[in-house]
Amino acid sequence: MLKTDYKVHAPANRFDLSALPVCGAKTRSGGLCEHKGNIRNGRCKRHGGASTGPTIQTYGKSHHRYVHGLRTKEVIVMRKLATEIKKTY
Repeated sequence: MLKTDYKVHAPANRFDLSALPVCGAKTRSGGLCEHKGNIRNGRCKRHGGASTGPTIQTYGKSHHRYVHGLRTKEVIVMRKLATEIKKTY
């Protein structure tokens, strides 16, 4: 096979990149982005943005940013007072 014959063996149902929409996001200069967008949201790889996580956020102990508060100053002082009270009785 010659290098010029590679188009012959390309599948006929390949995705047509010219059919993609233009991104159209507002740029910092005030114009519109003219890069090709993707199929999913129509924005290019620069303006599509990464995933922002699940749409339903869980709160409480199952959330990854849950702060338990066991090491705050107030709780430490209360624990020390509780141990002192236990020692006196």
